[in-house]
Amino acid sequence: MRKLKIIEHISLDGVIQTSSGPGEDGEFPYGDWTAPYRSPAGLAMVLSEWGERFDLVIGRRTYDQFSSFWPKAPQSPMADRLNAATKYVVTHRPESLEWGPFEGIGPDLVNSVRGIKAKDGADLVLSGSSMLTSALLEH
Repeated sequence: MRKLKIIEHISLDGVIQTSSGPGEDGEFPYGDWTAPYRSPAGLAMVLSEWGERFDLVIGRRTYDQFSSFWPKAPQSPMADRLNAATKYVVTHRPESLEWGPFEGIGPDLVNSVRGIKAKDGADLVLSGSSMLTSALLEH
């Protein structure tokens, strides 16, 4: 059975956000708050936590944010891993997904994730998607 890892960049006061764009949460004034703490050692730790190979379980807003950046990002270990990962996306509009490989998660979130975990494959990483994280932690 695959493991589901929740990896969040979260401040002590509960902020899970690395950037802010138009229409996002009222122009959050502290966007990209993790930037001053990035270092080669920090990157190595993040890459280690995510793993050499993984698939993603993400909500639609996180998918849209990731897909606007990572497919066009310069080649790097993180970009290569994210672009290769299957993205399991919680969405009501799976037909509009383009950054693949991907699968839409159906309306039964808990049983869908249990089914994905039961399949053979790489471990799963849930990142961003704070509402999805909360919903899955309940189960």
